[in-house]
Amino acid sequence: MKLRKIYLMSGILLTFICSIISSSVMAEDNAETPINISMSSNSPKYSKEFISHLVKCQKYKEESSFDFFGNVITLVVIVDGWKNGKCGYINYAKEIPESKTICNFTKAQLNEILAASKKNQNIQETYNDGVMTYKADPLSVLFTKYMNDGKTCVIPK
Repeated sequence: MKLRKIYLMSGILLTFICSIISSSVMAEDNAETPINISMSSNSPKYSKEFISHLVKCQKYKEESSFDFFGNVITLVVIVDGWKNGKCGYINYAKEIPESKTICNFTKAQLNEILAASKKNQNIQETYNDGVMTYKADPLSVLFTKYMNDGKTCVIPK
């Protein structure tokens, strides 16, 4: 039961992350896709400063708060610097202790993040992880891919 709660909270946090990274409203796909996530354009976004620190892997912390169905959620994202040849990244919602996700990005992945951040954020791309279909801007789709691969990002126990 506790594992199910952690997965649920992780899913909610992943949804928050997608909304933060997104720089445009995510459009719903047609009815033939299994599930689509749609976020409002008034959700907080990663700042350009955060993305700059992330792709350079320079230590940095950013907090943003937003309303989620009447509850204020404070999302914390941290670039933790280089460790064992990978760039440490941590995110969590202050109000949901089980929501912490830790990612370790390779230099190649950081280059992918940089490239995705330079793409037209109004263009919708699709990512299907086998369970859900995500349709969003290129940076959100890339982060969704990393959050779901199990090797780059993990939820600590």
